[in-house]
Amino acid sequence: MDFLNPYASIDVSLIDLIRNMGLGLIMAIIWALVIGKSTRLVVDTRQYLPIFLLLIPSMILIISIIKSSIALSLGLVGALSIVRFRTPIKEPEELLYLFVAIAIGLGLGANQIVATFVGFGAICLGLLPLGLLNKSAKNTRNTFIDVIFPNESLLVDVAKVEAELRSIGLDFEIKRVSNAGSNTEILLDVANFNMGEFSVTQDALIKLQDDVQMVATINARIIT
Repeated sequence: MDFLNPYASIDVSLIDLIRNMGLGLIMAIIWALVIGKSTRLVVDTRQYLPIFLLLIPSMILIISIIKSSIALSLGLVGALSIVRFRTPIKEPEELLYLFVAIAIGLGLGANQIVATFVGFGAICLGLLPLGLLNKSAKNTRNTFIDVIFPNESLLVDVAKVEAELRSIGLDFEIKRVSNAGSNTEILLDVANFNMGEFSVTQDALIKLQDDVQMVATINARIIT
């Protein structure tokens, strides 16, 4: 690289690019599978695979092109400064998943294959205990109830909601409480939930607010 000419660049090796792209696709698949086994988030983990299959090769391509050109590097900074997420990422855990995928793309794009594989392997091994814990937890807690209180004036008293649900014998754990606009949303992780308890739970929530909405997810099926 000619440092006296910031616009000078070095041709990208086609063989290296193809090799790194192939490794990136393989690592994207592995990373999506690891997340699917270890994540604690209440999301459809199948969404991660197409994201990583696009994100990691894209990062490899970008880094392979700009790594030898100062001008292109500065142009990339300017281009990324205008990128915004239409839907903000609420969970830090999701942000970390994307960060690892970007790190994989950066490492392979810079031809740091050994370092990338070692770091990626260490991260996967670090998530292994979470996968084992989630596997045991799924044996007892496999139902999630999303309770939505439309409320335009006052915040919902979460303690009252918890007390009411405990009074009907529901075995649950509150996973998330959020206020989006005029709605208060409470996500419950319920143990041994069955269809007969759905109406009982709904009746208990209606006592607190008539227009409450409730969605239960049981083994990937939505009941409303």
